Amino acid sequence: MQNSDMEQLVVDLLDDQRTKLEDYFAARGARLESLIWSPTTADTDQPILRFLIEYWDRLRDGDLLPPANAVSPFDLKPALGHVLLIDVLDDGWNGRFRVYGTKVAETYGRDMTGRLLSDIDGGNYASIFFRSLYRASWLRKASYYSHHYPPAHVAVESWQRLALPLAGADGQVSRFLACNIAGRWRPPARPPVKPAGPGTAA
Repeated sequence: MQNSDMEQLVVDLLDDQRTKLEDYFAARGARLESLIWSPTTADTDQPILRFLIEYWDRLRDGDLLPPANAVSPFDLKPALGHVLLIDVLDDGWNGRFRVYGTKVAETYGRDMTGRLLSDIDGGNYASIFFRSLYRASWLRKASYYSHHYPPAHVAVESWQRLALPLAGADGQVSRFLACNIAGRWRPPARPPVKPAGPGTAA
């Protein structure tokens, strides 16, 4: 189920309210570096993301979205380990991971194959934002690229994400071919320890 924060984020995403989106991250100690609709290979320096953008473009018929059944795992070898296939649920408000790349699972700490988007991180700020972004992508029928820096307590320096919508028989978005690329690992920052008060043990 969506909540009011998600509904507002979808409005801001559809209206390209970049300042509001940046403020959403900044209020949580994170930073939104990039959010690009309909990205091209010039928008990222990641070879895997460039490969997937080119692959998705080749599958398209003019302005139509590629059909979901046109994607072959054998074609995705250069990106395996980072690829996610997400079946759309609830008109884009949620989704189920059909495939969850092993590299992504190693970084995240668990395999989400068969699980829901709404199961990620107990509904924290990133889960809410990216569920909203999938919903906006479902409505727009458009791909997106994002790059953000999580708060200091997260062990990964950054995440780059790509989501490429795929169409069902009715032409509506039924699946996403997605990819997550983690930045460098870093020791998570710990909250400062409060000094012991008078009469307390050190």
